[in-house]
Amino acid sequence: MPRRDLIVNYLLWYNVLSLGIWVGGTLFQMLVVVPLWSDSPPESVHAFWAGTQYYSTIHHFFGPLTQVLRVVPLLALVVVAWPNAELRTWIVICAATMVFGFIFTRAYVYPMNDVLFAKAGEGLDADAVRSLVSRWVFADRLRFAVMTGGYLSLLRAFRLPLG
Repeated sequence: MPRRDLIVNYLLWYNVLSLGIWVGGTLFQMLVVVPLWSDSPPESVHAFWAGTQYYSTIHHFFGPLTQVLRVVPLLALVVVAWPNAELRTWIVICAATMVFGFIFTRAYVYPMNDVLFAKAGEGLDADAVRSLVSRWVFADRLRFAVMTGGYLSLLRAFRLPLG
């Protein structure tokens, strides 16, 4: 196997496993964790987030370091796999969705996290907390749908021959 194909193979495996873990963890969060704090805001927001370490703990899975560990190897895969036109298409689709997710998370979701999670909605009236929770849940679902579409593109690339 040529060296480039070997590197592509390793990066494909890494990215499939990394993004698969993200999809599973995000699905768990959406189905199990989010309903715990979004069920009846503002009371549920305050009860779940106030005085707990969950917000800092969840950063071990969804935080900036793990975002970089997902995005950088995927961008490296784009560069290394570029000569393979068929692979390139599917990998670029995946990379585009991940870059979207990274930017969207930083620009739109993180500011809401600061209000809902770090401050447990303190300083906002009940209607504002309800509205923010609704926007956060919608943004989280949108981000999940787009990035899962990218993951499916990566799985398509994973099935293709390298040579």
